[in-house]
Amino acid sequence: MIIMLHYFSPKKVILLFPVIVFICFFNACSHIAQPQDCVAYRAAFDVGSETTKLKVARVNKCLQKNEAIIYKNEVKVPYAENHRSGAFSPQIRNSGIIALTRLKNEAINNGAEAFSGVATEAFRQVSDTLEFLGEIKKQTAIAIKLIDQDQEAVLGYLAATAALTDRPENIVVWDIGGASMQMILRKKDKEFLIYRGKIASVSFKERILTQIQQQKPEKHLSPNPIGRENLKKAIEMASAAAGDVPEKIKKVINEPDTVILGIGGVHNESIRKQLKSGARYTQEEIMNAVNMRIGLNDKDIGGHYADTEISNLILVLGFMERLGIKEVMPVNVNLADGVLIDQEFW
Repeated sequence: MIIMLHYFSPKKVILLFPVIVFICFFNACSHIAQPQDCVAYRAAFDVGSETTKLKVARVNKCLQKNEAIIYKNEVKVPYAENHRSGAFSPQIRNSGIIALTRLKNEAINNGAEAFSGVATEAFRQVSDTLEFLGEIKKQTAIAIKLIDQDQEAVLGYLAATAALTDRPENIVVWDIGGASMQMILRKKDKEFLIYRGKIASVSFKERILTQIQQQKPEKHLSPNPIGRENLKKAIEMASAAAGDVPEKIKKVINEPDTVILGIGGVHNESIRKQLKSGARYTQEEIMNAVNMRIGLNDKDIGGHYADTEISNLILVLGFMERLGIKEVMPVNVNLADGVLIDQEFW
């Protein structure tokens, strides 16, 4: 074996010294900036008006991307139906803290190391929100931030679009919760255009109870069976609410290449499961389901959300008919997906 040795004069060594130093520094930095430094194991909570949702994920902080959803769960906590006095009842506050404690323990068991969350419309309507969120922080060590409706819409938009592999040019994200509804699109100048609706799953159910059936929601929690004789009135009520959607959003909805993404529990847990549908659902499918289920009572329907299942179908149908929405593509994300990647919460 022949070994080649090269002799460098002291003068050449002096000239090469800056290059040697740069190479050593570059190699050292490349070892410091490991990909692992970008990885975080987070648990995010979406404390909605009807349901408290948890998602645990491995998050790439550098790319602001959820690399993997490790665990998810949700618990029904009906805040929207328990603040008629202008403040949350002691019972619902206790239920909320129990639910968050349980979900946090599940998150820890699945590797979560940091915890954060948001609260939405029901919390915007009461006087004791800040005091209650402080009590949640004290008892669970989870920081829950009250967000306004615009922030809620943007978080939903970011979560929905991040979940797409192929992103269409025109997107409208339609989020229906327990007490509020948002439609949001991003204009060419990157600014958001938002519809801030006050009618949603629980509030629409209560309108059917009070305005059509002449019942008191505090005494009758469910409108079921709604009955075929009330169907036309209920659809008209939903259609009238859809009339408040801004004309600019209506115009984009009716462009032939626009895709409507449905997020949140109404689209993904209620409508899609009742229809047993896959990637998309249409007006015709919802109308068929309404006609088959309009006479069912809560026992026939089953589940924790039986009282809003049929009214959810009618609400979505009324909006689709009024706005000319031919089909909706459900995307199984919620605000927790947005919280996971938004550095503002960590």
